[in-house]
Amino acid sequence: MPRLRRLLLSAAGLILFASALSIYLLRGGFRRLEVAPYRVPHAAFTNWTDVLRHPSAIYAVTLQTGMIHMDACLNLDPKSPKQAECDHAPRDLPVLVHWVHHPRFGDFLIDTGFDDSFAKNPPYGNYTEAMRLFNWINGVTNRQERGEDLAAQLASLNVHPHAVFFTHLHPDHTGGVSALDPQTELIFGKVEPGFLARAAVANHFSGKSKFSSLDFSTAPAMAPLGPCIDLFGDGSFWALSVPGHTDDDIAYLANGPVPILFIGDASHFEWAFKAGVAPRGWTPSGTARAYQSLASLREFARTFPGLKLAYGHDKGSS
Repeated sequence: MPRLRRLLLSAAGLILFASALSIYLLRGGFRRLEVAPYRVPHAAFTNWTDVLRHPSAIYAVTLQTGMIHMDACLNLDPKSPKQAECDHAPRDLPVLVHWVHHPRFGDFLIDTGFDDSFAKNPPYGNYTEAMRLFNWINGVTNRQERGEDLAAQLASLNVHPHAVFFTHLHPDHTGGVSALDPQTELIFGKVEPGFLARAAVANHFSGKSKFSSLDFSTAPAMAPLGPCIDLFGDGSFWALSVPGHTDDDIAYLANGPVPILFIGDASHFEWAFKAGVAPRGWTPSGTARAYQSLASLREFARTFPGLKLAYGHDKGSS
């Protein structure tokens, strides 16, 4: 009996330690964000043919804020038979931010990439302990050249964005938030900041308080895509619901002289988009939704071949 008691006490101690460690690693998930609904204006158009017939003077510049070195195929559906065709050799994937300028509404960003901590403290910069562990287990490293961080590039361009539209809340897309003014509006999908997302990125939002959410549940579908939101009410800049990789993943369309479809991590790189291999989701059902979103994006690109496609981690575009 004493031996059994010691074993039970040891097991209880291990369970208690594991529980405490899990709570510590995931502590950001317990932080609540005070989020207001984004004020959605009336849409200027109801179909994509009319939208693309009326381009605006909006334009975008892509900034590279660092590199992720990894097997890019790890981002994709692990059960896809096309995994065998994917190049599994570890490679550099750019960490991208898109600066978008609107002639009336000024400057804003799509995602924020990396701050300068990735040059100062490689290879994990300002990642949480949980994300450092996740990267280490999967053989992922990050690097950044001096002056490549978001703050340095915005300063050199003399750009002061008033808002960020996030594709999703993963730390390689939120890591540059610290470089922004505390009053910068941070905008993401309504159901995006779940527990695991907050656990991964809540530390990046320290000192920020202006959060807004996009609610696609009331947005109209615009074939061949699902729910879409005309963000400024003039047809120039659109949010497109593409869930799967995350719960409320978003793509964006800048309707300039050459319209640009910012796919984000709904497709990380060109090969996956053209091969029809979706990114993995949090769950198998998430991955299934990612395939539905990818199919609609591919159909959209086929229907409107004049679109320029910008992938999540592929600086080349098509």
